[in-house]
Amino acid sequence: WAVRHEMARNVEDFLARRTRCLLLDARESMRIAPAVAAIMARELNRDKNWEREQVENYLAIAQNYILS
Repeated sequence: WAVRHEMARNVEDFLARRTRCLLLDARESMRIAPAVAAIMARELNRDKNWEREQVENYLAIAQNYILS
């Protein structure tokens, strides 16, 4: 829905803004990021490089939300 109808275009946008998953459970959002990237890549007609970059970028951002 978010990709098709709300113009979500990257994993961070989806997990941080559309679902608030990053704020609710950063560790879980990191775990599901690869699956989200795969679904988004299919919907957006993107390749595996895009998918990999999205996950890498998201994990770097999400790491800052992990409480020690």
